[in-house]
Amino acid sequence: MKDSSWKTEVLLPGSWRGATCTLLSRGHHHIIVDTGMPHEAHRLLEALEKRGLHPSDIRMIVNTHFHVDHVLNNCLFPESEIYGSQQSHDWCCEAYADLLDEQNWEKLSLKYYPESADYERAPELMGALRRFALRWWDRKRLGDASHFRWIETHPLPDDMEFLVTNGHVPGHVSVIIHNNEQPIVIAGDAVLTREHDENVFTMIPHNREQFQHDRARILGMMGRILPGHDGEFSNPSGVAPAAP
Repeated sequence: MKDSSWKTEVLLPGSWRGATCTLLSRGHHHIIVDTGMPHEAHRLLEALEKRGLHPSDIRMIVNTHFHVDHVLNNCLFPESEIYGSQQSHDWCCEAYADLLDEQNWEKLSLKYYPESADYERAPELMGALRRFALRWWDRKRLGDASHFRWIETHPLPDDMEFLVTNGHVPGHVSVIIHNNEQPIVIAGDAVLTREHDENVFTMIPHNREQFQHDRARILGMMGRILPGHDGEFSNPSGVAPAAP
């Protein structure tokens, strides 16, 4: 009997400043979840080449959200459909545009991070985020706009589903693959790491309470879990590990 499950491989492992990029394969159907940043492009292409794949073999890109470290190699796959949340896309594009406003960016940033005053390091992190955006943000690298397929109206293939995890940014999604052996959860930044989120170079959550709820929900699932900025791990019992 032919195996109908998705083979799941990490192309670029997540780290404190680099996002996890994942390859899903079933027969001749290949999907990449999150594509990383421009300086990682050669590593991403080399990882595909080792598996006998070329950019033209990738039929679909899935973006968990549209922060720069997750989307800026979409342009390497010009023939792919690009799945993601329109809410996340629009929110991130507007946020980056306002961060580039030299005179008003600090005030404007409060639209996107209304809980900034609750975090002692928020000014430091926001300044670092702005410098990061000034260096890397380029909407052209998101891919051809005609190839976007918003999850609000376009379903994923069978045996895959989106789990909306809004805490990190509005419209963030995690991807669940229902394989024969155990489910696989590609968490994106709903779960930054298994235990040490404070080490990740990222911004505060858009909504801390929702972020904590999203994180606990995923860590309570049984199966193989791929965080956004850490190595994968297995949670065979479906019991969440201790909070960081």
